[in-house]
Amino acid sequence: MGMTAGSPGNGAENERDGPRQIKSVRTAATVIDVIKQHQGGSLAEISRELELTKGTVHTYLQTLVECGFVTREDGEYRLSFQFIALGEHVRNETDLYMAGHNEVDELAERTGEYAHLIGEERGRETVLYESRGEFAVAMDYHLRMRETPQHLHDTAAGKAILAHVPVDRRDEILANQEFERQTANTITDAAELRETLADIRERGYALNDEEEIRGMRAVGAPVLDPDETVVGAVSVTAPTSRLKDERFRTEMPERVMETANLIEVNLETARFDS
Repeated sequence: MGMTAGSPGNGAENERDGPRQIKSVRTAATVIDVIKQHQGGSLAEISRELELTKGTVHTYLQTLVECGFVTREDGEYRLSFQFIALGEHVRNETDLYMAGHNEVDELAERTGEYAHLIGEERGRETVLYESRGEFAVAMDYHLRMRETPQHLHDTAAGKAILAHVPVDRRDEILANQEFERQTANTITDAAELRETLADIRERGYALNDEEEIRGMRAVGAPVLDPDETVVGAVSVTAPTSRLKDERFRTEMPERVMETANLIEVNLETARFDS
């Protein structure tokens, strides 16, 4: 089913209930999202997905090409390398990344697995940085994680973050949460999730026991400000065959929490260096 962007008009503000929006900007964002989701496309394909006329879509595409956000070759439109530069700029301006990427490299080296530094925005988790240990597997899965913000309820890092956000914000996130069942172990009940989050807050780390993908486990710990505000999380992901028993329940949580603590120290000391 196509994605209806709405009439682009002449850039006038949207008069519908809720925050006022400039429809043409929203339509341009939808065009970009369609190109991303379909890994490119022709004018006809993009127009069909948006349910807009070819003339309207062509105007948006030409504008995006002129602005450097989209490229066109042999009739195919794709997102440009400019998004890479923008992404690098955003990441390099993020305190959590600057304080944590070296520690995540060290964690991946020590464990031999995938280690991630995670941020949260708009109720979804985003991979700010990842490091691949010597024995790490499932590269395609981790690539998909990097490209698309994930739900918080079925990942170790996501649950670690959810457990430490203020109660009113947690309620807001859960109220808008789609509890999609990824595996038989995925928590899809809000009451059960709240109980799990309370346990996570008590012990200081979260577990993902094949809740997102069968055969994979993960351990996550929150990264907190001095005032106990959660700013992100760090996690390790590995196959169940290597992340089991005491390594899953004790050894890995201790290492992940240690890394989270080191990142917290880096964040704190950076305040005095600036």
